[in-house]
Amino acid sequence: MNKKHCVLSLLLSFPCLIFSQTIDDMSKIVIGVDFQDGISEETVKLKQQLEDKLVHFATQAGCSSFDNKTFFISPNIVVNTVDVAEGGMKNVYIAKGELYLTIQDRYTGTVFSSRSFPFNGTATKRELAVKNGILGIKYENVNSVFSEAKSKILNFYQSRINMIFTRANTFAADGDYDGAIACLMMIPEDLTDLHEQALMKAQDIFAMRDESIRLQMIAEQKSYNDSILTVANSYLAMHQPDAALGVLSAYAPGDSQQDALYRSYVSRAESIVSAEEREVKRKEERAYQDERRREDRAYREFTKQAAHNRDMDRQNMALRRQVVSASERLAHHRLRVDEQKVNALKQVACDYIRNNPNKVDYIRVKF
Repeated sequence: MNKKHCVLSLLLSFPCLIFSQTIDDMSKIVIGVDFQDGISEETVKLKQQLEDKLVHFATQAGCSSFDNKTFFISPNIVVNTVDVAEGGMKNVYIAKGELYLTIQDRYTGTVFSSRSFPFNGTATKRELAVKNGILGIKYENVNSVFSEAKSKILNFYQSRINMIFTRANTFAADGDYDGAIACLMMIPEDLTDLHEQALMKAQDIFAMRDESIRLQMIAEQKSYNDSILTVANSYLAMHQPDAALGVLSAYAPGDSQQDALYRSYVSRAESIVSAEEREVKRKEERAYQDERRREDRAYREFTKQAAHNRDMDRQNMALRRQVVSASERLAHHRLRVDEQKVNALKQVACDYIRNNPNKVDYIRVKF
């Protein structure tokens, strides 16, 4: 089995990566909504209303709920009694029952929380009375089912934290820096200290990613320069110096070997054209090279500043960790790392997950 297959097999055993629609979904526990077999007729009829309500409840609980592939909440309505009271022109139906909510893991069947909540609804029709009763349930009535489940899910992540970091290191070692960042950004923000460690690690990997991109750009520029030099040499062989100089004007500074060859081609071409033509070409070349140097300086300054900022972030985070008390950490957690940088990490993770669905089909670990 080759290295890539080994990594994929490793991925298929742990839920560190999940689909995410926006960066706001990153670093949150995902509790989707799913309707299981054997649910009541009333549940089937109110599917859309139940899903909308439970998605809203999950958001209020600090979770994301756009997906239901691993952790999900399953509702079921049980109507206990329906009484009819005479009300003048129309009878009034009084429906009483229970809304059962269960949060569990799809793959293992582990139940994190399961509770029932009473409802009471009235209307001039039976179905509408049940609906009104369900819609009358507030988040305050059901928050306990989310709190219990979140606590157990967070304990699960905490117990697997070493595996998550090992997974990220495996991704990074394989050159899949975006995958490594995505893995780390799935550690829930509620695990404040562990999430902070993940952010610091993700920033280091982001720096490796930048360096990889830089080297790739250098390789691409070298290949481009090689093609320019090849074409220019062909024009020179055909005694077409103007065409050769025109092609060479697009050359960007490369390695020492390329630069030496570039200068020799320019010299050969200029030795053929007239003095007036050489001056025009030189002005064009100087203008082009000046612009390229400005771009190169700007890029070097950008990368230098980015590296400096990352070093300062690490130092500041380490210092704040020493002076901020445990009771203050949660309140100051989001201030420790620049929000823009965190969003950049989340965006990398979000894009990776969206563009690689075959790698992140709700990868999981058994409880």
